[in-house]
Amino acid sequence: MKNIYCLLIVQLIFTSCFAQYDKTKVSKKAHNDFAEANVAMQMGDAESATKMLNKAIEIDPTYCDALILLGDIYHHANDNKKAIELYHKALLIDSVYSCKKYKTLGEIYLAQGNDTTAEKYFQKFLSFPKLSPPDKAQAEHDLNTLQFVRTAKAHPVPFEPHKMSDAINSEYDEYYPSMSTDGNTLIFTRRIGRDEDFYSSKKINGVWQKAQRMPAPLNSDYNEGALSVTPDNGFVFFTRDCNQTGFGGFDIYISKKAGDKYLAPNNLGEVINTGSKESQPSFSSDGKTLYFMTVRKDGIGGCDLYASELTDKGWTTPKNLGTHINTEANEQFPFIHPDNQTLYYVSNGKPGMGLGDIFYSRRKPDGSWGEAINIGYPINTEEDERGIFVTADGKKAIISRAEKGSKNFDLYEFDLYQGAQPNQVTYLKGIITDAKTKRPVGATFQLIDLSSGQIITESNSDETDGSFLVCIPKGKDYALNVSNPNYLFYSDNFSLKDKTDAEPYLKDVALLPIEIGKSMVLKNIFFASNKFDLQAQSKVELEKLLAFLSENKNVKISIDGHTDNSGSSAHNLELSENRAKAVYDYLVSKGIAANRLTYKGFGETKPIADNATEEGKQQNRRTEITITGK
Repeated sequence: MKNIYCLLIVQLIFTSCFAQYDKTKVSKKAHNDFAEANVAMQMGDAESATKMLNKAIEIDPTYCDALILLGDIYHHANDNKKAIELYHKALLIDSVYSCKKYKTLGEIYLAQGNDTTAEKYFQKFLSFPKLSPPDKAQAEHDLNTLQFVRTAKAHPVPFEPHKMSDAINSEYDEYYPSMSTDGNTLIFTRRIGRDEDFYSSKKINGVWQKAQRMPAPLNSDYNEGALSVTPDNGFVFFTRDCNQTGFGGFDIYISKKAGDKYLAPNNLGEVINTGSKESQPSFSSDGKTLYFMTVRKDGIGGCDLYASELTDKGWTTPKNLGTHINTEANEQFPFIHPDNQTLYYVSNGKPGMGLGDIFYSRRKPDGSWGEAINIGYPINTEEDERGIFVTADGKKAIISRAEKGSKNFDLYEFDLYQGAQPNQVTYLKGIITDAKTKRPVGATFQLIDLSSGQIITESNSDETDGSFLVCIPKGKDYALNVSNPNYLFYSDNFSLKDKTDAEPYLKDVALLPIEIGKSMVLKNIFFASNKFDLQAQSKVELEKLLAFLSENKNVKISIDGHTDNSGSSAHNLELSENRAKAVYDYLVSKGIAANRLTYKGFGETKPIADNATEEGKQQNRRTEITITGK
């Protein structure tokens, strides 16, 4: 009988049927029961409505309105087996009376993974004339989704998820993972009942330790969630639900890390937060841009993704990320990778596998975002994916998902396939100290792209222990500058154009006090071979030296040029002096008084490394400054 019934439904989809249902012929008693059911539904009493509708159908089994409304009740209660049966009965009685139910049936079958039957129902719905534009657009979207599902399942992406250990996961929900750049600290949200709090775990000898609830002031009596750790591990941005003390139900807060503790959080203020909902922050590695989810009047859909820039004057008015990212539905869970070029997020407005799929977008040369790409099946499923976190090296990821048949969300880690990986980055990590006292120093550090002079990231070392961490995207040459008003600035450079591994740089920086006789090498002053014209890449360092002399108006310096032992001694002496003079001339041209500066060339007479090696020769070719007065 079941097979015969299904055949009748298939025939219904493909054939034109004349309307057989006449409302005027429904018995008065059945009609009264239906009316009472409607009143019960308006009162939110689905149980009473169900009883009255069953009575109406018992009196008149061909009462389409009652069959459809009862089907809707079961559909909203997620009892789709009964919903399908009732919708089918109504459509067998009259195939055109409620054409919208073809769309509903298509959605149910699509959610169940029965894409062939779903496609037939969507096509039947779209065959009707005079459909409302929203319903037509939704059905067309669902058809596109169905075709995407079919293609995605035929071409699955590599995916072998591993559920994280019981040290991380529990009987409760775990989601919104965030990790420090070095990969040794994991922070996530755990929901117990209605309470959401932050938990953290440390990785020791490659093993995650038992996650602990983080203490106040990060956690509070309110609900917290969706925390983002800045790449240098110095700050966290997070969401707090505190309607009475904030701007709206959900606001974004920031807290600074001091040693092993976090200071009292501060609300980001009215430019970021509104009377609406702001949530799920993610902060870029350059220390400039905050991405987050919100609902605003200028939005494209429901929940949209926005970005705000941090400037000397505070946060800029958040900008919608545009139609390549946002849709007329909902976008959530943004994660900007430390490469600052790849954005991952969740959308239910683009063709996908289920309730919400993970997408990624690459930043284009003009700074806008490219078309979003579905990360693929089986990473995305028919269920709900709650965001993704991708490690700094881009090779591993963590997602939150509920196993089929389970209502609890847990954290899973997996190797991210190459096509969805971000640009490779590594990081520089160390401690800044006073070269004389060996005590930790709080300092400002900048990572600068030497080719463009653009600041890739700017932040501060921890004032308590002097620690710092800087993300470094591969494929370029960089200058690192570290400064504190009471010290000589420090400079270094890194060439990552040909670097293929993800090994981090570990480097401690000892800052020299501003004292007469103290010297430092300007590591980012560049000349062509056998020439003394300053190359364009030198501008970053020259501007830093200029700023140092402008801030310390009584300081006098000597500029000393040095070479390796290639060529004649006389030539090297002349070359080194001309190079020192080039720096001198630049500073004078920028307004530094000439009586504060001297210059001299030493040629090859003061090597600091062995000239027998190319590496040693490179170190000997240098420009130094020495404090001569203050």
